[in-house]
Amino acid sequence: MVDRYQAAPGAAFPSVFPIFEAVPRQLPPPPAGLVGREDELASLDGILGGDVAGGGPAVAVAVGPGGVGKTALAVTWAARRPDDFPDGQLYMDVRGFSPEAAADPDEVLGSFLRALGVPPERVPVDLAEQVGLYRTVTAGRRLLVVVDNAVSSAQVRPLIPSSAGCAVVVTSRLRLDGLVVEGARFVDVTPLPKAAGVELLDQVLGERRVTEESAALGELAGLCGGLPLALCVVAARLAARPSWPVRRVVDQLRDERARLERLAADAATSVGSAFDWSYRALPDEAARFYRLLSAHPAPDFSTAVSAAVTTLSEARAGETAQVLVDASLLDEIGADRYRFHDLIRLHGRAPRPGDDAEGEEVVPRVAAWYLEQMTRANLVVIPMRWRVSTVCEKLGDEPAKFASGQEALQWLEAELPSILRVLEQAVALRHSEAAWQLCEALWEFFLHRKYYPEWLHSHELGILAAQRSRHPVAEARLRCQLARAHLDLGQYPIAERECLRAAELARGAKDRRNESVALDQLGMAAQGVGEFDVAVGFFADSMEIERELGIDLGVAQRHRRIGEALLHAGRHDDAAGHLETALTMFARLGSAKDEANTKVALARLDVRTGRPDLARPRLEQARPVLASSGSAVYEAELLMASAEVAESDDQRDVAGDLVREAVALLDRVGGTHLERAQAMLRALE
Repeated sequence: MVDRYQAAPGAAFPSVFPIFEAVPRQLPPPPAGLVGREDELASLDGILGGDVAGGGPAVAVAVGPGGVGKTALAVTWAARRPDDFPDGQLYMDVRGFSPEAAADPDEVLGSFLRALGVPPERVPVDLAEQVGLYRTVTAGRRLLVVVDNAVSSAQVRPLIPSSAGCAVVVTSRLRLDGLVVEGARFVDVTPLPKAAGVELLDQVLGERRVTEESAALGELAGLCGGLPLALCVVAARLAARPSWPVRRVVDQLRDERARLERLAADAATSVGSAFDWSYRALPDEAARFYRLLSAHPAPDFSTAVSAAVTTLSEARAGETAQVLVDASLLDEIGADRYRFHDLIRLHGRAPRPGDDAEGEEVVPRVAAWYLEQMTRANLVVIPMRWRVSTVCEKLGDEPAKFASGQEALQWLEAELPSILRVLEQAVALRHSEAAWQLCEALWEFFLHRKYYPEWLHSHELGILAAQRSRHPVAEARLRCQLARAHLDLGQYPIAERECLRAAELARGAKDRRNESVALDQLGMAAQGVGEFDVAVGFFADSMEIERELGIDLGVAQRHRRIGEALLHAGRHDDAAGHLETALTMFARLGSAKDEANTKVALARLDVRTGRPDLARPRLEQARPVLASSGSAVYEAELLMASAEVAESDDQRDVAGDLVREAVALLDRVGGTHLERAQAMLRALE
């Protein structure tokens, strides 16, 4: 059979040639001013402006969440390159994410063929014939094809011309991996940075508001999360109401519960609706993942956390997270790390008809996961520490999760923002048992890294949770941990008050261990104000309790405390006996950090009794242990002791360098440790 679009031998070619005279210009007008997209425009230049390997058309796929400005980017790029495509521009919104049914390829091809001059009666019905004619018509031409809001690779593939002179820009909320075989390259379109968001608002609102309300504009851009759709909605609202101050809209959007509702100009221009269609396209498992993880209080999460929240295996949770990444509902921000855009997270948390109560389990599940992981880290940092929480007992004798204390502290530091958010939410939702245990598990990290504002804030919350749980032992423990922060900050009266309350709670609960800790820290408070005899008395009382309980490590630690207090008081002979006893006990118990810190104290004693030659080997033995401890305070104490040795040898320049290094280490730590180092440096200088 002769194709009806091919001439029979010897016959004239049918009047198809006139179709080459049609030059379609279908692109919608670009926005008045595109801001903050220089990098994305440059990426499109690089993909669509050069030679394409294999001789086919260049294909770029702009991927991003609804409302992020993918269409604006595509049409702006096209408007800037009119001379590159002299044979026309084809455009179609293929409705992948809209109330209407998605456009089928044959519907789009029919429209494109008619735009290219094919008479309606000559447009084939069969898709394969349409594709053949489309490729014939576009052969040798320089056309731009923009396929907006695509939902699948199959929807796009028939619309790609065959000519190397053509270019195709696809916009989608999905990462259409299937187009890779067509030579497609991807441009990620992300929310605007805050400065660009303010610039977009500036363009609409005019100079007066920009000048008078610059701070409010910055906050407004932040509340819109850099999403151009949201920015345009609030800009239009303010432009239509010139008497409104910007602060009025800012105040409206601060309420997270109503923010998405207020980011809607009408049903067709709504941030929430833009996300609705992406959500509806998700498989059931991915939709559940989306709802549950959006309720996770932390700003980002790992695959392991998502598995705990959703009760999926880690492998399955990782696969499901990728479904959301591909749908532009979740950002992959690093190896095994994910984050929701702020507005998308609010959309995920919004109540829906038929929702079950599983969302209420998110905070308890994630709190339980963090508590176990923190305990695993803590068992490496301070293996022999007594804990009120029984989680370590549940872990049994499983192998250590971290190779070293420093590695464990690094993990705790990286996760601290998430842990604090989970703690805050656990307290807010009255998951009190989980909350006080999370707080207790922060001890190892705060002891070594000294994040004082976070330390104080978290323990105020933890104490409230312990009180709600009617758990005086936990409350006493947390008050002692809180007191230690105040001791480090030199706030001795506050520390004393917390320790006295902790001792009272401990005695009421017949809790000798917490009573001992409270007495120990009362001794530290007394030492801090120079009352060394009082301090030694508290340390001795605490030691007696440790001895009664059979806790050799506690006895050794009190010997060291007494030795250090006597050293400060100038009672060198008495100090030596206690410090040597502590050193022997720590060595026998295998407590390497305690042993190293005791050697630092003995080295100071050696210097002050005129025996620097004994101090040097002690410090060299302590150095590798404390350098790998992950504690700036321990390292700085060793440096300052080394400076005392150098000063005793009249090497003041060396001593000054060592103390400067200590000050640099302690600069982030602050508190009395830094003050002591700075005072020592001033004395040397």
